[in-house]
Parts: sequence; C-alpha cells; structure tokens
Amino acid sequence: MLGKVVREPEGFFGMLMSGFFGLAATIGVFIGVSWLLNPSLYNLSYRAVKAFFTTIWPHSSQRCFNSPTYSALPEEDEGDWSDSTDNVVDEKQVEQTKTRALRWARLKLLIAIVILTVLHAVRPKAPFGHMATTLPFTIFEGLFSKRSAFCDPSPWNGPEGSPFPELTQEEFWVPPAGKEGGVGRGWKPGSPWWEVERDVPDWLPEEEVEGFGKWYRKSHHHPEHPSPPPHFAHGSFPDDRHPPPPHHERGRKHKGHHGPHHPPPPPPPGYESVLDPLKISNAGEPLLGSLRDALKRGDSQVPIKHVVMMTLESTRKDVFPLMRDGVLYEQLEESRGESLTARDENGGWADLSQLSPNAEFLTGENTGFERDRNTTHGGINIEGALTGSTYTLKSLLGSHCGVAPLPVDFLEELESEIYQPCLPQILNTMNKQQIIETEQDDDRPWRNATWKSVFMQGSTNKLDRQKLFMEQIGFDETVVREDLQNPEAKYPAKEPELNYFGYSEKELKPYIRDLFTSAEKNNERVFLSHLTTSTHHPWATPKEFGEQQKYWGGSRGHHSPWDRYLNSIKWADQWIGEVLSLLEELGVADETLVVVLGDHGFSFSDDSSSKTTYANSHINSFRIPMVFRHPSLPRIQLNATVTSLSILPTILDLLSSSDSLSKPQTDIARYLIPEYEGQSLIRPFIPALPSTRQAWNFGVVNPGGTHLSIVSSAHPYRLVLPICEPAPYVFSDLNLDPMEKDSVRDWEGGKKLKMQVKLKYGKEAGDWVALAEKVGAWWVWESRRRWGYWEGTRRMDRGVGHLGDGFLENDHWWDT
Repeated sequence: MLGKVVREPEGFFGMLMSGFFGLAATIGVFIGVSWLLNPSLYNLSYRAVKAFFTTIWPHSSQRCFNSPTYSALPEEDEGDWSDSTDNVVDEKQVEQTKTRALRWARLKLLIAIVILTVLHAVRPKAPFGHMATTLPFTIFEGLFSKRSAFCDPSPWNGPEGSPFPELTQEEFWVPPAGKEGGVGRGWKPGSPWWEVERDVPDWLPEEEVEGFGKWYRKSHHHPEHPSPPPHFAHGSFPDDRHPPPPHHERGRKHKGHHGPHHPPPPPPPGYESVLDPLKISNAGEPLLGSLRDALKRGDSQVPIKHVVMMTLESTRKDVFPLMRDGVLYEQLEESRGESLTARDENGGWADLSQLSPNAEFLTGENTGFERDRNTTHGGINIEGALTGSTYTLKSLLGSHCGVAPLPVDFLEELESEIYQPCLPQILNTMNKQQIIETEQDDDRPWRNATWKSVFMQGSTNKLDRQKLFMEQIGFDETVVREDLQNPEAKYPAKEPELNYFGYSEKELKPYIRDLFTSAEKNNERVFLSHLTTSTHHPWATPKEFGEQQKYWGGSRGHHSPWDRYLNSIKWADQWIGEVLSLLEELGVADETLVVVLGDHGFSFSDDSSSKTTYANSHINSFRIPMVFRHPSLPRIQLNATVTSLSILPTILDLLSSSDSLSKPQTDIARYLIPEYEGQSLIRPFIPALPSTRQAWNFGVVNPGGTHLSIVSSAHPYRLVLPICEPAPYVFSDLNLDPMEKDSVRDWEGGKKLKMQVKLKYGKEAGDWVALAEKVGAWWVWESRRRWGYWEGTRRMDRGVGHLGDGFLENDHWWDT
C-alpha cells in the first residue's frame, strides 16, 4: 500500500480529500466530547496507572504519586498511657491487612497478564489484529500491512497453467468436429497457444466486423510455417500498460526452450476455447428428448422470428414465483402471527397468491396456489440458475455476450475488448450474409429479414459508463430515461420519475409497440433487450399501482424495505403480463422467444447482516429466475446449476435448431456455440465428465473486486473466496443448508479451511473446498489475462482518473 502511495500520490491524496469534510466533522465531534469528558477521564486514568504501579512497587510508587503532607502534632496527655498497647496492635493488624491485599492485587494482576499474553499468542491475526490497535496507529498500520495478492495487477506471466494438469493430459483431449467424438474446433488444453489453429470462417466478411476481432488477428492464426513464439519484454505488452511482475511473482524459474530463467511467453489477451482447461461443451450432444420432435429441422413447430430478453433488476428466485411450501412463504406466515387465510379474509394482509401469477405462468412451476397451468407447453424453466455477477452491468455482460466478468471493481471491461462476440454483433454479422432466395411455398420468408437490436430501460444510462457499454455491445438503438425526458420525444414521459434512476417501465410501452409494428412493416426481425429497474432500491411503485400493500408483520411490517421490495416485485410481475399481452395483441407472440432472467438477487436481514448487494456474498444475492418462453416449446423443468453464461449459446442453439435461420446464418450459429464457455440448455447438461472434470461456475460480487462465488454443477457445495476485501472464506453445503445459516467460516483458507470443512461435512467436501480454492485463485488471474487488464482490483488502487468509476453521472454541474 505504501508503494502505491509513493507511485501515485495524486490518486491517494485525491481519494483522501474526497472524504475530508466527513473526517473533519468526525474529528470535531471527538474534540468536543473529549473536552467535556477530560476531567473525569484524567482522574480515571490517573487512578488506574497509580493502582498498577503501587501494586508492583508499593513503597517507591508512594513517593511518586503522593505529595508529602504536614500536620501539627497532637498534644498528648501525660497521664493517658492506657491506649498505647492497643495502638501498637492495631498498627500491626493494619500492616498485615495491607500485605494480604497487596499480595492478592499482585496475583490478580499476574493472572490478567497471563490471560492477555495467551490470548494474544493464540488470537488469529485476522480479523482481530486491528482491534488491538488504537487510533491513530490503525491509519498508518494500513500503509504497511500486507494485502491480498489479488489486490495487485496481474502477475507478469498470468496463471501457472491449468489448476489440475492431471485432468488436461492428451488422453482427455477432444478432437475437432468431423472426427469421432469431435466438437467444434476440439479441446486440447496445455498446448502452446501459438500452435492453436484459428482459421477465418468463410462467413466472416473481409472487412473486420465488430466483436470478431480475434478472428482477424494474424497472431491467432496457424501459419504454414510456424515462427518461434514471440518474447514479450517487460513494459511492452500490450500497449505499454503491463507492469513489472509483482514481488510475489519475481524470481520464479521456468524450464523449457527459453532457458531456466525465462518463462514461456504469456498468451495474448482473449479467450481460446480450445485451451480452456475448465471448458465442458455439450454441443455434440443430441437435443433433449422432448425437444427433438418440436425442433426437427425442416419440420419445426417452433418458429422464432423475434427474441425478447427481459432482465429483471434485483429479482431473487424465491419470489419468481413465490412457492407456498418455500422458506420465504413460511417466514411471511410466521411474521403475521396467525393463519394467513384468516388474516387475508379480514383484508389486513396482501394476498400472497397474487404476488407473482405471471411468473408462475412463465415457469410452469407448481406454486401450491391451485391455479391452472400448462404442463405440456410453454418453454424451459431453469431451477438452479445463478447470476455471473451481483453488479447489474457485469451481469448483462454474461447474458448478452457469454463472457465472465472481470473480478475488479465496476465496469473496467470497457477498457478492453470484449473477448467474445455479443448477441447484437452476431445478429449484425448474420445481416451481412448473402440472401438466399426462398421458395414460394416457404412458410418462413422472414428468415432472410434483417435483424434490428434495441435496448430499452426506463432508467438512466449514465451509471458507470453504461451508454458506452451499450454501444460496445452493438445495439442499433437505445431508449433510456434521457430519451423520455427529451421535449421532442415521440412519447415523452407522462408520470414523474419513479426513483433516483428514472421512470417506470410503463413509459416504454408505446416504444415497444412501435418497434414491433415497424419491424412487421419493414420486414425486420427484432432483438429487444429490456432491463427493468422498478425493483431496485428504494422499491417505489407507480401511482397506477395504488397504495402499497402489507406483506410482512412485526418489525418487517408496513413500509419496511422488505415490504416495499415485495410490492415492487408484484408491480414487475404485472408489467411482465402487460408485455406478454402486448405481443399477443400485435400478433407476434407465437413467433417470439421471450427470455426472462434476473440480473441478480437480493439479501435482506433475514439472510445476512447486509441489506445490499455491495460486498454481500450471500447465496440469495445469486439465485435468479431463468426462463426460455415460447408457446410452442414443450414444457421442461431443468434442474441444473448454471449461470447466465449459458443464455447466449442457448439462444443461438434454439434459433438454429428450430429452422429459424437461413442456411448461412445457421452455419454461423453452429460454429459459435461451442466457442462459448456456457453450455446450451436445450441439450443434456453435463455437470462433470468421467475424468472428474467438473463444470465450474463463478460469480463476482458487487462491485467486482471484493469476493468470488465458486460453485460446481457436480456438487452442492459453494465457496466464497475473498479477492481484495478483509473477509473470511465461507463454505456451505446448499443441500443441507440452503439459506447458509450454518456456514463454515475461516480467515486463512488453505489447509485450515479444508480441515474444518472435512470435520463438519466429510472428506469429499474437504477435498472439494481445497480444489475450489485452487481453481478460484487460478480463475482470478486468468480472467484478467483474457481481458488484458493490468490495473488494480479496487477503485482506489487505480489512480485519480478512476475515482468516478461506479458513480452516476450528473446531468448538471450543480448536481455534484
């Protein structure tokens, strides 16, 4: 930390001054209170110090703490000799009493010193070390304390290779498509990166298109005569932004053709599916049994002309839909104190059966509220879906681009190239393909229509560079708060802003209507991405919703955050119903794939000590709904631990498998599907392979650089790994402890954590947590290499130019 201050003093002091006024006010309060308490504290301290020294050195201390006093000698009566003997006896008793008291005081002091010494010796350094230090020493202690290695920029050489090299040997490699058991371009981790083939597909235009840069770079191609691998000098790779190796990486020796002191060259930024040691692809698997007939090519019963992706802000899985036998329902019942039915009839409580009826319709889950539901058709519901990040914009990266976010604070991904093509960019590339004339009796002439990608939200796009983010993803158009505020807008906002982000989603309805009406008129296909924000804090609801209802009793009762949240969930559920009804009204519902998912969940005091997603790693912040809705898709309930990285390959697989793309467009989709990290969810999901290689899933905690959530699709275990945050490692078994009420916590990790987990959950769990910690550490460094990111993890480590990261850009200077 001290080195950081020396290298970039302007960033450190800029950050320091940003909190100057709050610090000054706090110091002022301390001075005022200390002035009032000074006499009492002085006397108390004096008596404590005096007692300590007089206990150890009673005679010497008396001279230091007591001033000599003088008094007149009393006159003695010569005839009064009768009490002299008694006085001598009393003095001896007093002296004996003083001696016993002194011995007892010394014994108590010795016991206290021994106890403090033992406690100090056995006390873990974290998290209790700083508690034994007083101000102002704790401030300076932070400058010299050793931080996690994950706080630093990336190691010079990136990760040390595969976290389990024994599982990536050649015997486990997968051949490319066209060979027996082949998939895509194959899988051979451990191979030299400069030897990996990446031919330019025939469908890519000669002129580079956005999102496909890595296919055009010659350094990623396999030349006829391979040249020696390049050697990167310090400070020259890439763009002169790569720092010297951190202290914990210096001096490592590597063997190979570069000599014992020279490591092999690090791979360039980007993602290479062929070399990913964690990748498991199911692209070569057949379609799920119930989908085969419905999606049979040439006779598909599932036309997908349009795609709508609805991302629901802060929507946790247990409210989408609310289950009558679920933990949340039981908590609500307990808070009300009596029978829910009886109280509902009295009109005192909100009707829980009406909290999320549209969510029940979409998912097809049996909530226990005895409503009719379609159990044969409606789409695919994923039970066990997790977000890739509890920070909204990072979560959108996973669902729209199929990439894992950077484990650093805020949207630093914009400083680099997104290492995979995003869905709008793929659709734009499909638009560039040669149009194939269809036969006159073709019932899907729209397959050659042009895709139009539009993003809509009622809130602002000025949070953490979101406007630039939408442009980089490749959207053709956006509709956001600023457009609704424009006096020349076609449909200006009719209601006041709902919260500090913007308007209710209802203001977007005429824009959605126009989008599909125009698409039908101009022979276009629509990809609409819509982010709701009403379910974000402060969970306000529009005027037309009416007065908010009472869901909770007790301390969580009316107008509490929990109550407001559930009211906003009900409003969002009603809005979903309006969108579905609008698609029906426009006549496009039967040919539109609607993907509904949460950007992340949310945790309240019932789950954890924090009422925010910031640095909150609780599992309820990660559990999200995920549904692929189409009226002609068979109803499938898929129980699998997956993340939003599976959204994009699943959409491409549905489009290509349902005969909803032209032949050239189908070739693009099928080429790209195995390139992504996530598995397609319309084929048998592979949680693990016979080689014991597992499907790992990672989740980055808001704002990105605090914690990493690590789960495996093959086991019910979960590990929370602190990245650059003074926090413990947290292990939980989600089968035995689904709400993480009894997690194992340890501040050191490693063997100590493994031993605690093994004692509580058994050897399998202990072995898993040790492997998960190793895999997580590897992934942190590997993700930075993929993104080509060489800065610090936390915002305050990046210098003064990054102090605005993660903040809402103000409309006017006077709003600052």
